[in-house]
Amino acid sequence: MIFNIVFGALIFGYAGWAVFRHIKKSKQGKCAACSLAKNCETKCDSVS
Repeated sequence: MIFNIVFGALIFGYAGWAVFRHIKKSKQGKCAACSLAKNCETKCDSVS
């Protein structure tokens, strides 16, 4: 019983963290959240 509660809390905790991370990255903008932003060839100004 306790294992089920802990396992459920882990699942919901990870889902909440994933949603939080997605919202945080979406607020940064397309290029700021990109992992290649420092080495980007397009410089993101021409990308719509």
